[in-house]
Amino acid sequence: MTSSQIQIDQGKCNQCGLCATECVSGVIQLREAKVVVVEPAWCNRCSHCVAVCPTGAVLNSGLTGSPDRPIAKDQLNPAAYREIVMSRRSVRWYRPEPPAREEIEDLLDLARFSPTASNTMDVGYIVITDRELIKKIGQDIFRLGFRLTKILGKPWGRPLFWLLQALTGSRTLDTYLARFDLYQQWTTTGRNLITHNAPVLIVIHGPKKGRFTRENCAIAAANITNYAHAKGLGACYIGLISLAMDRSKKLTARLGVPQDRRGYLALTLGRPVHHYRQVPIRPLASVDWR
Repeated sequence: MTSSQIQIDQGKCNQCGLCATECVSGVIQLREAKVVVVEPAWCNRCSHCVAVCPTGAVLNSGLTGSPDRPIAKDQLNPAAYREIVMSRRSVRWYRPEPPAREEIEDLLDLARFSPTASNTMDVGYIVITDRELIKKIGQDIFRLGFRLTKILGKPWGRPLFWLLQALTGSRTLDTYLARFDLYQQWTTTGRNLITHNAPVLIVIHGPKKGRFTRENCAIAAANITNYAHAKGLGACYIGLISLAMDRSKKLTARLGVPQDRRGYLALTLGRPVHHYRQVPIRPLASVDWR
């Protein structure tokens, strides 16, 4: 980025210094009571300088995209947001009719405003609407789980059980193993216990060696699921696909993840069959005040 890409219109600038205060990269500084651009190459395109300026004096041609509009403060409703978060549920039963493409695009358009570490904006999305592919991926993962239960159920399979528990960080594998016969019965009715017969699967990906990329993807996923709920759609994190993507190049290739990227999270999406009438029961937050 060259110095000409960030400018201060001195005719508009009131020297309040807010842009310099907000610039965590040190690109804009307050020197001798005057706002100056010091090192444009340090800019990480967070756009705080433009957003905070009360007079529109900061010009940053390195910023691309949309929107560039005032914040609609009358739309900020903490009670509405609290209700969205409290009432959102993981949806595992979907209606056959899929969301419109425009609805999915709206979700992802909002997700691009999710914060990323150092403003890398490195999160990408793959939207899969091929129902047969979604179904097959779920069935394949379930079959693999079924084969593993047969192995883990044998006396010589216990060391593998403890290894899997360590690798996945799960302390509930015993519970899953105990229920697998029931799960197997459910699949005979046509139920897909991995992808839940969903019409849409969204894979969220980022650079293989990016810093905090999984966290970046998780924040975007949270915004997608909350916004989907507010729009009358339902979503569910599919942890088993996330685990499988960590270990299977074949799966990531089937999902269309670019070779230089890594699939970090997967969400099913669709129109929910059931509508909940009560918020979930949750214990009080565990908080230590220091």
